[in-house]
Amino acid sequence: MPADELRIPGLRSASWWRWVVATGVAVVVVCGWVAVTQPENRVWVAVVLPLLVGWMVVLGWTSASLDPATGVLVTRRCRVPRRVALAPGTTVALVPNGAGALLLALRPRGARRRTYLTVLALTDYVEASQSPHVLTQLADALERHCGGGARGVVRALREQAAHVAAGGTPRTSPLAPMLTYGAITAARLGGAGGVAGHLD
Repeated sequence: MPADELRIPGLRSASWWRWVVATGVAVVVVCGWVAVTQPENRVWVAVVLPLLVGWMVVLGWTSASLDPATGVLVTRRCRVPRRVALAPGTTVALVPNGAGALLLALRPRGARRRTYLTVLALTDYVEASQSPHVLTQLADALERHCGGGARGVVRALREQAAHVAAGGTPRTSPLAPMLTYGAITAARLGGAGGVAGHLD
């Protein structure tokens, strides 16, 4: 990576990595048990296990970097690069993923899909914001290369950077109110309903 490139870290904690490892071990154990006790399902195990392991590798093996001078963002998944050139006309937005993370969504004019960078995460496993340096560099690059269409996002990133630099926590940060928890809340309410049913 060139010295002037900005590395954009994934917001993952030790707890998140422990969850990934524990889930992987559980998947292997369950598949092994099925293969031993249900020989008729070994074909399914042989198909499903590599897919699940591959999905977990892809989930964890990602990175992103930005060249502030050229405005070229490179995301890598399993070392396969995808380049996004920031330019006027690029659609820029901050969007919640419904599971406690806020994403910077970028789609250059004519692109078929958006590229996402996590700027804030408040989940059971992660409570983190990108650093003031990363937030400021992202804001500068958007302002320089995308023009007026990114003005609102640039302002929000700068406010987040100032909050974190002043010692503020991710949970009380300016971007925190934008988070949503639809999928997680539904699962928890379903579990709560099941418990309540047993208590009747």
